[in-house]
Amino acid sequence: MNTPADRYADWDGAYVLGALSPGDRRDYERHLNDCAACSQAVAHLAGLPGLLALVPLNQAAQLGHATGAAVDSGTLPSVELLPRLLTAARARSRRARRRTVGAVLAAAAIAASAALMVPGWLDQRVTSAREPAVAMTAVVPSPLTASFRLTGENWGTRIDASCSYAKSGNDFGPQPYALFVTDTAGDERLVASWIAGPGTTITAAGTMSVAEDDIASVDIRWMPDERVLLESKPSW
Repeated sequence: MNTPADRYADWDGAYVLGALSPGDRRDYERHLNDCAACSQAVAHLAGLPGLLALVPLNQAAQLGHATGAAVDSGTLPSVELLPRLLTAARARSRRARRRTVGAVLAAAAIAASAALMVPGWLDQRVTSAREPAVAMTAVVPSPLTASFRLTGENWGTRIDASCSYAKSGNDFGPQPYALFVTDTAGDERLVASWIAGPGTTITAAGTMSVAEDDIASVDIRWMPDERVLLESKPSW
């Protein structure tokens, strides 16, 4: 007979990737308060979104086209992609803890090819009502506006961001951007990356092992030269 905890056994990856519905996410977060095993599982996968973001955009696009062709041809059922991604991420994370950091990077590259095929799942980002949204300040003129929320967890911090690209007469088409977090020691972490064009709004979620109180700043950069466009320095 299944125990109540069995229901949540495979939710760790979906939670880290932001793929749970708002109700399921709240339910799972309540469960994490009482379940050390699930909290540890989430901690082991906390860096996965950042690792996926390290895959170069051109390589990610090539992986996406290849896997997308397989889905269209029926050789790779799309309904199975997210479960396969989460199962692979958990298995590779366990092996990485016994082996090397190189294994983690390999897992991220493999997971990225599957993640690109389930944008509907990855776009279901959910913001938390426990912390107010922080508006980001423009560092240089740009068509972007953004805000974010930080949620402290026992394994680190979750960040949920929303970024809008205004539509104007001087648009240059879709451009690559990335969300970075800098801690109080000055170390930078790439949390998420995306391509956005005029008149669009994207939502991004990421996790990191850095404690919320140790986050010094959050910024959004234009990726061709990592120029900082928007920035915010939370005050605790």
